[in-house]
Amino acid sequence: MRKVLIILAALLFAVPSFCLAKTIKIEFLQGTIDPQKVGALYGLSCRNEDHIVHLDISVDWPKNSMNSVTLQETSYKQLVFWDKNAEYVFPIGSYYWLHDWYIIKGYFIVRCGGAHQAIISYAFEKIDDTTILLNPSVEEIKVTSSDCY
Repeated sequence: MRKVLIILAALLFAVPSFCLAKTIKIEFLQGTIDPQKVGALYGLSCRNEDHIVHLDISVDWPKNSMNSVTLQETSYKQLVFWDKNAEYVFPIGSYYWLHDWYIIKGYFIVRCGGAHQAIISYAFEKIDDTTILLNPSVEEIKVTSSDCY
């Protein structure tokens, strides 16, 4: 019996390094995105290029705002909107229309498409939510800043 207890104690203290997972920090942006609050999405995008982000946002662009912000659903069924700093592209299936707003929910990898006519293009690649939700090493951090870095 004593030998069994010694073996169990040795196994308990000899935890393999692969069992100690590193914490994955994911920024979470929640709320309404409009011309005054688009800075939060811009900051999240540029801080997290090629990283996972969590979005629960509603996009509310005024219909009469022609010069500063444009919103369109392209023939590729992508939601594209932009302002003077950046363009944001969401693929089909990552958004839906509800009460005059586009609703975007889920986990995305932010991809930078480079600068086009002095505007940076950010594409949000949708990933499977269960991959993140079932990972005990994930820690979500609510976005509080529109700063890029």
